[in-house]
Amino acid sequence: MHLIIVLLRIALSAVFGIAGVTKVLDQRGTRDAVKNFGSPQALTPALSVVLPIVELAIAAGLLFAGTAGASALAALLVLGLFVVAISVNLARGRTHDCHCFGQLYSRPLGWPTLARNLVFALGAGIVLWQAHTRPAPSVLSTLAQLSSFQWLLLIGALVMVVAILLYLHRRHKRLAVTTSAAPQGLPLDSIAPPFELAAYAGGKSSLAQLLAYGKPLLLIFTNPNCGPCVVLFKEIKEWQDSHREQLTIALISFGTIKENFVNVARNGLGQVLLQQEREVAEKYGANVTPTAVVVNTNGRIASPLAAGADEIRKLLETVLGNSSNSNHHPPSQAS
Repeated sequence: MHLIIVLLRIALSAVFGIAGVTKVLDQRGTRDAVKNFGSPQALTPALSVVLPIVELAIAAGLLFAGTAGASALAALLVLGLFVVAISVNLARGRTHDCHCFGQLYSRPLGWPTLARNLVFALGAGIVLWQAHTRPAPSVLSTLAQLSSFQWLLLIGALVMVVAILLYLHRRHKRLAVTTSAAPQGLPLDSIAPPFELAAYAGGKSSLAQLLAYGKPLLLIFTNPNCGPCVVLFKEIKEWQDSHREQLTIALISFGTIKENFVNVARNGLGQVLLQQEREVAEKYGANVTPTAVVVNTNGRIASPLAAGADEIRKLLETVLGNSSNSNHHPPSQAS
């Protein structure tokens, strides 16, 4: 039992240590995450500094027998706050990036995020319970009593964890490089590449069918695992409802219906098409998500690519403005 408690303390210490260090190294991202979770504007700067310090203090305290109980209690309180904050945001349909481990690992909020924090809280509760029933075992003395086989298992688990962290770090760097590369897109007034894709609602849909409504087409390229896309989906639904008379808004995602189910069902999205990989996105030069482009009623490219939520919002405003100025005639160019 002592060995299990010690390993649990080491694991929790690693979790809080990595979380604290990565947040310190990415203060801007930490501030954004704290704000997105609902922190008052005035408290956001202070909380973004205090949070990683508390996490690092918990990580250190869990390694010493004398402070293990107090650190486990602090860990349980912090994780309890995380669970409440995550639950409230999910209940409100907010799925911004959790930024749990800084730039090392950040995914949109979801039930897996909640479950992960509940598991950590359970671990902290076990350590706290043990510390109140008997003296906390020493980490060093407990590890010194391990057999060669137990050491082999422990080292193997450690190597696996390190390998996973390295993979996540490299994957994040690859994504960052890809995201920073501004998409070039197709020349204005060039013919938009035709396509026919499976529709989420059933059957197939094509570029010609989307243009048959006689309105400009705003194509938005997304994917089901893209954090900024998830945040934008609620707005896209509002756009589809509010501006249906001025333009058609369609999403081109990829993957299966099952992979896209949560995003589509939660937000009530319409006109969702599914490519197998990125075959249509590559034809349009949309190498990041979310990215949008306007196709006019003549089937020609009517805008540069807009990459990112802010640029897509600007593009939408431009299209709506041009549509209004031309008495609902589709614009020949948007920027």
